[in-house]
Amino acid sequence: MASVGADRKTNPATHITWGLDYISARYGSPCGAWSHSEAVGSY
Repeated sequence: MASVGADRKTNPATHITWGLDYISARYGSPCGAWSHSEAVGSY
């Protein structure tokens, strides 16, 4: 999380940015993350 900002614990926008970066890196897109979650029952 530190890669997107030092204020990651207090700034919701930083947390959202980190989350979207994570989803993109791991699943390719929010739809990819949803598909994975539906397929295996977790994310």
